[in-house]
Amino acid sequence: MPTNIEWADLTDNIIRAKRGGWWCQKISDGCKNCYSEKLNQNSFFGGNKQPYSGQPPELVLDTEAIRKWRFQRKPKKHFVSSMTDVFGEWIPRSWQHEMLDGMFVAPNQIFQILTKRPEIMLSSMDEWLSCHGLDKLPLNIWPGTSIENRRTLEERSQFLTKIPALIRFWSVEPLLEDLGDITQYLNDVQLVIVGGESGPNSRPCHIEWINSIVQQCQQSKTPVFVKQLGANAKFGGQQFKTRNKKGGDIEEFPLHLQVRELPLSICG
Repeated sequence: MPTNIEWADLTDNIIRAKRGGWWCQKISDGCKNCYSEKLNQNSFFGGNKQPYSGQPPELVLDTEAIRKWRFQRKPKKHFVSSMTDVFGEWIPRSWQHEMLDGMFVAPNQIFQILTKRPEIMLSSMDEWLSCHGLDKLPLNIWPGTSIENRRTLEERSQFLTKIPALIRFWSVEPLLEDLGDITQYLNDVQLVIVGGESGPNSRPCHIEWINSIVQQCQQSKTPVFVKQLGANAKFGGQQFKTRNKKGGDIEEFPLHLQVRELPLSICG
């Protein structure tokens, strides 16, 4: 379905709870104020009100949605399963491979797959590639990992870089601290998306942290996409107020942060 997520055109939530809504499992600091869990508690969205912890409910794979990918004529950027992690430990490996099969036969569509578990993504994709006699993912499949602090940068990037893909990306959201020097990691990714946390009880995101990432990406010629400043943006230690409740209006960004780049393969 169409999305307001600035770096995608559609969200395809192909894995759902059988009784409605979605389910995921929290794994790190970035999950604390999970937007998906909040939506899942809301009956308006068909949620099952089950918290993103404990044992998963019965889940279903939307095979019909996967089948339809190949028949979509107009190229779109698909954020796959924005409400869960398709490489969660609870997801059958066969479902992951069926998803990749659907992407493989829809080469005019771009599929952005984001995980907090890149070690599972690496293992599953290696198996899938081997089964198909391939040595790398096709250009339309973009594996990515979420990063929120220095620890997750160091832990997750080491697995993402081993995935044989032409385009790999980071979603640095919510950015919870200054990542410091990231130049040694930037050669292994082709896109960095960055943003502060939004929603109630948002944790602070200092604009200086975002600026550091943008500058380092620009110096290394890595495309960088500033998604939002967050609902609790700080600058010079003071609150940076925006009319947009999540700090997502690019016209309200400091001029040097009004940057929304994508890999050259899809530009123009």
